[in-house]
Amino acid sequence: MGETCSIRQFRHTDFSRSMSPLVMVDHFLMTGPTFAPHPHAGMSAVTLLLEDSKGVMQSRDSVQNDHEIRPGDVHWTLAGKGILHTQQPVGPAQLNGLQIFVNLPERLKSLPPATSLLRAWEMPVIQTDAGRIRVVAGSYGGWQSPLETPEPLLMLDGWLRPGATQLVPLQPGWNAWIYAVQGDMGVRARHRVTGAAPLPKMAGGDPDFAVLPANSALVASARRGGDEGVLLLMAGRAPAHFVLIAGPAIDEPIVQRGPFVMSSQRALSQALTAYEAGEFGELRQDLAA
Repeated sequence: MGETCSIRQFRHTDFSRSMSPLVMVDHFLMTGPTFAPHPHAGMSAVTLLLEDSKGVMQSRDSVQNDHEIRPGDVHWTLAGKGILHTQQPVGPAQLNGLQIFVNLPERLKSLPPATSLLRAWEMPVIQTDAGRIRVVAGSYGGWQSPLETPEPLLMLDGWLRPGATQLVPLQPGWNAWIYAVQGDMGVRARHRVTGAAPLPKMAGGDPDFAVLPANSALVASARRGGDEGVLLLMAGRAPAHFVLIAGPAIDEPIVQRGPFVMSSQRALSQALTAYEAGEFGELRQDLAA
């Protein structure tokens, strides 16, 4: 994206199984202004600044919010029926983070737009011998993030020490997207059945085990109506930094055009018409400057 921003992009179409409720994730490294004010509709645009970021990102929108996003913070833009926003570095900065498009089910796509900001210090942090995990959204390990989301969602930002392992339950009907930010990882998926015999060894290796190199992502699913799943995350010989995002799959069509995510071509046309008619509001001149 020019000289001031590099992006590694993951789309739902990149995976043989859906990464729903996620539509797209960008891992960005931004040092200067990149995106002009732009619209969103039918989804939530979520920005997670990783803790090693330097500087501040300013987020301004057409519902008159002006937020400063700092390292470790998460910013949630519920676009709903439509919003305009811009997010840019302020002064010298090196912003390392994820921009996450979270789909909304059809029944929520007409919600009024809103934004919220959760500071890093407000997130529960779980420190164990295995490493350190920040509960950005949802509930994990007996801890609940205060971030309010339109639909249930789990987001973990974690570090594992070399050779350490971590278990993450996955509810029936949920998908998980796991990204190795730094360090190689192993990921094993299982469906937990109380009292079941050990799984038999399989010729050719374990089809539910994958080595996840740094800067790579994978998806895992727990069958709807089945047992709770469990993911086993394993660090290699070096420390591993991962982000895991999980939520209930949305079994609806995805019709996407850039920052618009709708469930039908008709709904997309209506959203585009509303945007062109100025119904998404506007950024005040003092906010857009």
